[in-house]
Amino acid sequence: MKFVIPSLARYSIINNKTLKLLNNYNVPKKDIYVFVVEEEAELYREQIDPEINIVTGKKGIAEQRAYISNYFNEGEKLVSLDDDISKIYELHNNKLIELDSIYKLCDKAFTLLNGQGMAGVYPTDNPYYMSHNISTDLKFCIGQMRMFYNTQAIENSRTYKLLEDYETSLKYWLEKKIIRFNNICLKADFNKLAGGLKSTCNRDYHTKALEVDKFYNENKAYCFVSDKLTKKDRKIYIRFKNKLKKN
Repeated sequence: MKFVIPSLARYSIINNKTLKLLNNYNVPKKDIYVFVVEEEAELYREQIDPEINIVTGKKGIAEQRAYISNYFNEGEKLVSLDDDISKIYELHNNKLIELDSIYKLCDKAFTLLNGQGMAGVYPTDNPYYMSHNISTDLKFCIGQMRMFYNTQAIENSRTYKLLEDYETSLKYWLEKKIIRFNNICLKADFNKLAGGLKSTCNRDYHTKALEVDKFYNENKAYCFVSDKLTKKDRKIYIRFKNKLKKN
């Protein structure tokens, strides 16, 4: 099992985020791979423990995830984590507590997947919406943490920038298998920290709306569009339909 972290412009904070988290879970440094862009590789090497693998990959979310897949063998067990995760939580009696063991979670995921597919976690850290079940129907698995048997055909086929984790969730469900732990969530700083893979994409409403419209028109059988006006701004999302069954 390898732990892979795509990272961009986070060399000054990654030690106090995901790398600290993995160290707390006693993940051996030799099993951790940080994928960076060439122009930042030396900056990461200056900051990160030399036992951790630093690999020069590609710039961009889809491009880096594809590079990671091609770097490892087909079918290898990979745990992908964003570089800004500080906690992994588990739901207990409607409250969130820190996950006891990342290995227990990952081992359970790979056992349930039984040799193929992808497992994910609940996309928000709000216990009110979480549950104690594990989904096996089509569910959105956020790209912040994925446990998957490396499937290069899927990992190399991303065509979306802002909806790449929706695209990946759908493809694994259609072609392999997908599960989601609805009792597990993350604490991360996706929208608070500078840098990160998100910084390679324009994420304004108009840009996202164009992607959402394209995704919906290509996948109407599996999803619908949620377009809401909040107190702060307007949000548009893809939502997968509930309890879908594969043909």
